[in-house]
Amino acid sequence: MLDEIKPPVRVNTRISHNANEWLDRKSEEMAISKSSLINMAIENYRKEAEVVENMPKIARMMEELEKMGIELPVK
Repeated sequence: MLDEIKPPVRVNTRISHNANEWLDRKSEEMAISKSSLINMAIENYRKEAEVVENMPKIARMMEELEKMGIELPVK
């Protein structure tokens, strides 16, 4: 069964005056809401954090492949 679709939730937080001015400018330039910009930033941070969290596992997997004689192309 597919995951249940959950409605968005409201999160209230205080940010610096400078951050708010930057958000106002970017929101206008990109024609999207400040909420959307903040959500995009959180999603990007989450993805980066997950990659960093999994780096040791990826490194171990690469070492195991090298032990098996499988060379990985490096770009």
